[in-house]
Amino acid sequence: MFNILMLVVFSLVTMFYAFYIVSHIRSAVASANISDKKALGKSFFAIGISIVTLAILWFQAAFVYFYH
Repeated sequence: MFNILMLVVFSLVTMFYAFYIVSHIRSAVASANISDKKALGKSFFAIGISIVTLAILWFQAAFVYFYH
């Protein structure tokens, strides 16, 4: 039961971060078109942090699944 609950929660978090990444990719494309360097930098930073967060969360999920 715990594994199913954890899978559901981590899947929802992944979908949230996937939406967050896509929205910042759109923002980065729009910023690149109008050459707003500050907004472009913020978008790339948000994308990077989101990807790192997802990797850490799924590493934690795999650790709990395999070693719990």
